Amino acid sequence: MTLFPLINQKKNLDYLRNIIKNERVGNAYLFYGPEGSGSEGFALEFAAMLNCGSESESPCGSCHSCKKMHCLEHANLEMVYPIPIRKDQGSDSDPFKKFTNAEIEEIQEIIQKKAQNPYSKIIIPKAKHIPINFIREIKRKTYLRSQESGWKVIVIFDAHLLTEPAANAFLKILEEPPEKSTFILSTSNINAILPTISSRCQPLFFPALAPSHLRDYLLTKNVPEDHIKLIIRLSAGDVNQAINLLDADIETFESMTLEIMRAVAVWNVKNIYNYVESLTALYREDSTQFNQVLLSVSFWFRDAILLKTQTDPEELVHSNLQEEIAKFVNAFPEFDPYFALSSVENCIDFINRNVYINVALLNLFFNLFQSLNSRKIL
Repeated sequence: MTLFPLINQKKNLDYLRNIIKNERVGNAYLFYGPEGSGSEGFALEFAAMLNCGSESESPCGSCHSCKKMHCLEHANLEMVYPIPIRKDQGSDSDPFKKFTNAEIEEIQEIIQKKAQNPYSKIIIPKAKHIPINFIREIKRKTYLRSQESGWKVIVIFDAHLLTEPAANAFLKILEEPPEKSTFILSTSNINAILPTISSRCQPLFFPALAPSHLRDYLLTKNVPEDHIKLIIRLSAGDVNQAINLLDADIETFESMTLEIMRAVAVWNVKNIYNYVESLTALYREDSTQFNQVLLSVSFWFRDAILLKTQTDPEELVHSNLQEEIAKFVNAFPEFDPYFALSSVENCIDFINRNVYINVALLNLFFNLFQSLNSRKIL
């Protein structure tokens, strides 16, 4: 049993339970792994383990401590996350001093979503870093005597976004940690953590969730079978992205993929430019969804390879488009799928490196057309 709805990572869960069972709680931990792998949720679960009023290594879920922890309102729990940095705010002041009531309420709503879904990210608008005054405020609170029994647990989400002054201030806390307190840094970019900090933490790696575990989770959400494979692929093992895709129109991804391929196949210039404009607008509005559309296109070619080699159709990501992909394979028997797949990857990489989006997309579509080796209609 876990207090929060967590998915698998049984090895790590057993490891945390043994820490408590053997009474060998460390001063600092570094939970790292790809986004959506569960490091943040398990950090909160560990906090619940350390403060549960029962004798078990697992949170009972019914004691006063568990109820407060489940709402993320426990006195022994402090959470640190990126927030907007105010230019007129001193480094020693309350990090939320300059925030409006509306901004504070918005943050509280985001934290409540985190309490309901531990895979949900705490993303504050215009927040890019964790400032030094947030760390200094946490230091002040951590050294105060707690009103609750148990362990003080300080969870630093997206620890790789600590500013350099904040990281140095945090390092000083690690050098002289308060009694009966533990710090948990969660990050998807361990290489961005200062070596002097990571060397003082016990590392715990959270791998991306296996497709089978994500599939089992999606089945509990009553997701149609013909959508599950595409959601798993588009989410890349990120549970939060998979959850977001539950509210997305999966048919739209598939229909857009089909229409893009049709436009590329006959090299319909007007439609090509329309897609360049619409995808450019999508990137500026939602870069994650933009990447998912391009990934959906790449899965088209992956599925085409499977059909060409007569692999079991059950393996198709775009299972709903099997008939259309089969027509494509027949129309373009000499297509180069590997050039097409690398073109999609290069396009995403170029855009991430600030190459003009419309130029990168035009180059992508031209490369996809070149990969067909023929100009037959789907």
